[in-house]
Amino acid sequence: MKRMRLTTHRQVLKTFLKEPGFRQGYEEELEKLRIVDAIINLRQRQGMTQKTLARRLKVSQPFIAKLEKAETHNFTLDTLIKVVTALNGELVIHIKPRKARMAIGHG
Repeated sequence: MKRMRLTTHRQVLKTFLKEPGFRQGYEEELEKLRIVDAIINLRQRQGMTQKTLARRLKVSQPFIAKLEKAETHNFTLDTLIKVVTALNGELVIHIKPRKARMAIGHG
């Protein structure tokens, strides 16, 4: 009986990341998730609920939920500034050149 060789998700991802179109979309989504993660962490450190944040921003709680799931495409700089300000946070944007290759599984 022939042994079956299993493929890990990292191996599959590594293959897909060789395709420029996939890589660009992947990196864009990863950046969005990093921003969302920072917003969620700041909100939770403030002891604030999604509902309270929504009231401060004069939006619905489901909008905040979508934002925190990165399901909304209304993720403009203005929205980001308003959210961070409502959380008593400071928005710092650091722009730098990308590294030649993105490390998988680190970040």
